Amino acid sequence: MKFRNNFDCRNCGTPAPGKYCPECGQETDPTPPTFSEFVKQFFGNYIAVKGSLLQTLWRLVSRPGALTADYLDGRRRRYVLPLRLYLTVSVIVFIIFGLLTSFTTTEMVKIDAKDLSSGNVVFFSDEHSIKFKDGTIECKGMPDWLCRRANAKFGSKASLQMLITTLPERMIRYWAYAMFVLVPLYAALLKLFYIRRGRTYGEHIVFALHIHTLWLLLALLATAHDAIGGFALAAMPIYTVLALRRVYRDGWFKVVIRSALISLIYLVLASVAVAVVAIIALFA
Repeated sequence: MKFRNNFDCRNCGTPAPGKYCPECGQETDPTPPTFSEFVKQFFGNYIAVKGSLLQTLWRLVSRPGALTADYLDGRRRRYVLPLRLYLTVSVIVFIIFGLLTSFTTTEMVKIDAKDLSSGNVVFFSDEHSIKFKDGTIECKGMPDWLCRRANAKFGSKASLQMLITTLPERMIRYWAYAMFVLVPLYAALLKLFYIRRGRTYGEHIVFALHIHTLWLLLALLATAHDAIGGFALAAMPIYTVLALRRVYRDGWFKVVIRSALISLIYLVLASVAVAVVAIIALFA
């Protein structure tokens, strides 16, 4: 593409004498960005002058359901978008979890010869187990392919020690991926229980993203101290009920019943997800 002069946009060729092209919106300055500009671009959408990330998080935490209601009512410009907010918080939370795990795992997980010979290293339950004993793998109630994979994965004391030492970190990493499945599943439960409200699946996704963002923040808070952890865990169902009531405008009795049923089904799905994550973390 040939440009008639220095005021033509280098992306679409439209005359653009200003800082941005009026047609495609690209910046007209051809100068390569500096490192400080990269940092500004990275944080600009979240912090900037307005402090939109802090404003969004305060709205999310201080008034259950208000952030979702604002978004669905069209008041979106002042806040970080739901998916962006969830991704930002999840990345920060799982990085912190990973750092905490790496600091504590080495001291927490130790296997000695006595544990190995007595068969005390057991994965899963007594009915469905994989045991390491006397240098061999004993499987009970497990698929043959899983037993073969177990022998290949940790058929020696050294490999087993390494596996268990890195297992918490691997669980956290794979759990971050599992959340991407659980969020739309939670939205599907909302769609099912509020099917008569005429809301689209996308609207339920917005609520699911916001509520999971809040849960991640509370989960991070729960690691701070036992007393704070108890408060954070107790706050989860209370916050959820209040958020559902504000967004879906249910009466107290209905919202408590719906919240309890949704949470019960969701816990079953989350338990399945934990089992899948554990298997992947052990044998991937």
